[in-house]
Amino acid sequence: MKKSLLILLLFTTGLLHADNGIYTINQACVSFGCFSGDSSGYPITITQPGSYKLTSNLVTTFVNTNVIRITSSNVTIDLNGFAIIGPRTCTGFGLGTAPSASILTCTNAGMTSDGISGPNSVDSIVIKNGTIKGFDSGIAILGGAHQGNMVSNVIAEENEEGILIANGIIKDSQANRNLSRGFGSTGTGSQNGSLIVKDSSAYGNWAHSASARVCSNVFFRENGVINNSSGGDSQCATYTNNSFCQDPSANCIN
Repeated sequence: MKKSLLILLLFTTGLLHADNGIYTINQACVSFGCFSGDSSGYPITITQPGSYKLTSNLVTTFVNTNVIRITSSNVTIDLNGFAIIGPRTCTGFGLGTAPSASILTCTNAGMTSDGISGPNSVDSIVIKNGTIKGFDSGIAILGGAHQGNMVSNVIAEENEEGILIANGIIKDSQANRNLSRGFGSTGTGSQNGSLIVKDSSAYGNWAHSASARVCSNVFFRENGVINNSSGGDSQCATYTNNSFCQDPSANCIN
């Protein structure tokens, strides 16, 4: 009985860890705080460096509240094959051509909630292995002070912006049917700090599929632009290693 009470107390104060000192995040712990430094409700706030892992999907209907907010540097979040899902849904494709003539349209215009966000004061953030959909930005780790950030093996879809990080690497990821950029940093073209997008793909985004310093082995398909004068499908300062824009009406441009 005493052992059971101790386990319950640790659980309800948000201090339980997974194996090897990894903090766990799941839908159940949102109601009381997932770990020390996090209060009940969204956003789940990460205030300490370390490794964090999802053990369930996180689903929200809030249009103005982030799901995970990172306020510490040196944080790794393993989505562990799970998804962070917001209230926005989309239909159609960026160019409104094959495989569908339907122009990309999405619900919840004007929403401000992000899936995962971090202020200008944090760096060395790693986010990997899952899906983020239905937000203003799926991932937004932005600001001139950021460095050493990486997103790996993440699918970002049906957001306003897919994956935005400053001065880092996006690799082995997908950005699909987002209302603005699929992959990006703080600006466009050569203004994108040192962001590198590699071994990834962008499909059906409404605006530029990628705005980065370097696009390496990235496949762009059925993306559009907000207006023709703003350039082609992707704006990267350099394209390397067989990066390819499929649609001839929205070519990659430097």
